[in-house]
Amino acid sequence: MKKNYFKNIATFFTVAFLTTTSIFAQVNDENFDALTPALRGLDYTTNGIRFQQISPNSISQMASLSEPSDFIITPIASDLGMLFNIDNSGTINGPNIGAFDYRIGSADGSEFKIESMEADMSAKSSANGYAFTATITGYRDDAAITTDNIDFTVSDTNGSVTYTKDANPAANGGVLTFNAAWSNIDEIRFTGGNSSSISLLMIDVLDFSSPTLSVAKQSIDTDFSVYPNPTNGLVNLKLGNSKNVKIKVINTLGQVVYKKENINSSTFNFDLNQPAGIYLLQIESKEKSKTMKLIKK
Repeated sequence: MKKNYFKNIATFFTVAFLTTTSIFAQVNDENFDALTPALRGLDYTTNGIRFQQISPNSISQMASLSEPSDFIITPIASDLGMLFNIDNSGTINGPNIGAFDYRIGSADGSEFKIESMEADMSAKSSANGYAFTATITGYRDDAAITTDNIDFTVSDTNGSVTYTKDANPAANGGVLTFNAAWSNIDEIRFTGGNSSSISLLMIDVLDFSSPTLSVAKQSIDTDFSVYPNPTNGLVNLKLGNSKNVKIKVINTLGQVVYKKENINSSTFNFDLNQPAGIYLLQIESKEKSKTMKLIKK
């Protein structure tokens, strides 16, 4: 079942501010079945999750689709997944060759805990150049936090990621289960391959949970304040003496509707040119952070 953490926040809090960013997760569980089969380009966002195919990128892209003959995790036509490295013409048999870099992250940069996902590198033949190994790395603010290597041809319980291969001998897919090291990340990267290899990757049934609150994120700056709230559009912020402040405004769909960085003044104002409703305002400096519920009348 998909989780909407914003809805949980809005229901539970009746005051106009939240004081931790750990509740700020906007990623939702995803099984892709509500999507239509389609090519999705090199950068695609759905349900608060951003998918990127960094490389290869010249003649291939991502697609939401099912391919029972090649991927055991999508065994029927109605069970869709997200496939990296499909040919731009929509042909799985002719994808781009080269080292790969496939990414899954939160659309707004908020942190999350990845619990598990289905992943499949296809039932193609290695004799034809297809690769079945990948390095999986969890990132936070572009810094590597944890990593593990996966051979999709065999189950593995060592390391921070447990891989349970499907029982079908021809399959090179199964379930990845992540331990506590994969908390408080904002992006997952699958990398590997070489200049002569072909690397397909199908992802399905992503299961997320809220991140664990770190000590650094618990620091609250009482000088951070917003007025008026509710607002007709103009938003005024008091930022105290903090430097290099970043602000984001996020709607109920998890979309960033306003963003500003490198603010070095004690006050700042902007016009929230958005429909009436409830938003989250995140204010963050290097030392402190605060998240507030912002109401647009």
